[in-house]
Amino acid sequence: MHAVRPNQQVCILTIQIAVAADADPDSVADEMSALLSENGICSDDSHILDWRYLTEYQPTVTAGDDPEEGEVFGLLDFHLTITTPEE
Repeated sequence: MHAVRPNQQVCILTIQIAVAADADPDSVADEMSALLSENGICSDDSHILDWRYLTEYQPTVTAGDDPEEGEVFGLLDFHLTITTPEE
């Protein structure tokens, strides 16, 4: 955990980022970690407490001939399931 306090209630936000299909996943993860660290968690004013990469779901879609902003995200069927740990 980064800045999460014991017993703290947190809100999980989901962000999707489009990268070229041939982009190196490790380089993308390093770049995102740098952005989140330098501008987020390392700042006392940041609301970012922690993050993770959902490596099990990395679909590839194909943009149209004249892609519009946000088009590639509309091509996904994305559902998240929330589970609670067993005690």
